[in-house]
Amino acid sequence: MFRHPFRCFSIIGIYSVMCISPNMTAGQDTDAPTTDKALSRKTVDHPKMLELRYDEDFSYLDDPTYDYEPDLFDPLKNIDLGQGWSLTLGGEFRFRLESETNKAFGSTEPANDTFELYRYMLHADFKYRNLFRIFVQGASMFDEHRDLPLRGIDENRWDIQQLFADLRILGEDLPLTLRVGRQDLLYGNERFISPFRWGNVRRRFDGVKLFAKGKTWNVDLFYVKPVPVQRKQRDRFNEDFDFYGAYATYKGIPNHGLDLYALAINNTNKTVNPNGKVGDTTRYMLGTRFWGKHGPLDYEAEIAGQWGRWAGDTIQAWSWTIDSGYTFADVTWKPRFGVGFDWASGDEDPFDGKVGTFNQLFPLGHKYFGYMDLIGRQNITSLNVNLAAWPIAKKVKTRMAYHTFWLNAKRDAIYNAGGGAGRRDIFGNSGREIGHELDLTVAYKIDKHQSMLFGYSHFWDSDVIIKTGPSEDADFFYVQYQMKF
Repeated sequence: MFRHPFRCFSIIGIYSVMCISPNMTAGQDTDAPTTDKALSRKTVDHPKMLELRYDEDFSYLDDPTYDYEPDLFDPLKNIDLGQGWSLTLGGEFRFRLESETNKAFGSTEPANDTFELYRYMLHADFKYRNLFRIFVQGASMFDEHRDLPLRGIDENRWDIQQLFADLRILGEDLPLTLRVGRQDLLYGNERFISPFRWGNVRRRFDGVKLFAKGKTWNVDLFYVKPVPVQRKQRDRFNEDFDFYGAYATYKGIPNHGLDLYALAINNTNKTVNPNGKVGDTTRYMLGTRFWGKHGPLDYEAEIAGQWGRWAGDTIQAWSWTIDSGYTFADVTWKPRFGVGFDWASGDEDPFDGKVGTFNQLFPLGHKYFGYMDLIGRQNITSLNVNLAAWPIAKKVKTRMAYHTFWLNAKRDAIYNAGGGAGRRDIFGNSGREIGHELDLTVAYKIDKHQSMLFGYSHFWDSDVIIKTGPSEDADFFYVQYQMKF
């Protein structure tokens, strides 16, 4: 008896068609007797292209208890290689046109720069039952027609994005997995650990991770080193930078979740702290995040503290976030109105032997402090109000967000989304108000594989910008096409 029907597809169609008779349910054997189990089949909405491609599961293709809509790329998924081995292939193409004006508030020439970003990625996932796997992902990312200096997040041609092996060290029926190699990391809501999906070059790490996924708890332990882009040679991990920690998620409360984490970095690269001293950094961090939904109301709160030493100075830093939204589900377009507040400490006194500037680690800052990436989660107080709506359900989402930014410590710097220090008044005479940003986006889901994104942002500068140098308002426009398979 066949376990599953043949998978065939049209090379000119968008979706494939199953090779079964009209009276037969997908995945059902022609000579199988009708039973209660056969009648109680599960329908799944697949395929799902995830942010972490190694988490995708295509086992439903060979499970006779599932019904699913056939897809053009089904023949590339869960390919039976025999002897318990299977292979899944996939990839991504992304193109984005960006046009920016005065993103340095008039400090650079040319003031306007319009350019294109391209990203190509292919991956192969080899699995031996549920016991062992090898995941490899190659990537080529580059830009064209950029007039301003090349950024580290723009270009990395023909390199290994991920290459790791997984082993269930207690057997395939117990979900304790050891992962060794180059890998993407994503935890929580990406405030501190993210593969940085917005950047043309995704963030990755070399190292080891031990993790277990249960019904009520997920627990990860990891020790990794970041892999910076090295354009004249193959990328290699930073030998002088250690990043390690534990991250746990409790899932036992219906419609809610709780994260608990302990993280640390040890950086022996000589870097300059906010007090102007140069030296090594050892930083520890404890934090927790709680989120949930009750009817139309969703909410989230996160708090984290840091301590350690940087160039001989004592680290004492904090960050906290509150975010909430209300969805009017019975109203046309199902609008959601949201409010968010972010606070991250700065360095109050550059001469007291203490570092109060919070370190945002490896975030997706683009998600929280405006899409222009002018502001990061360091020495910042930020309030935003936002409104999202779905003019075409499951196809088009529109969103508007308005941010206001203030310095926490007047004598510390403005830090951008990458954590780099910018404008600073060491005497604190320029006030606290940095400016305001408006973000407008339209996301269009063409189908399960393709999407478009359109965005426009404007930044109005205020006291700190105006009093510390050139002070031109900034604009940012972009259009993006993405295809995953």
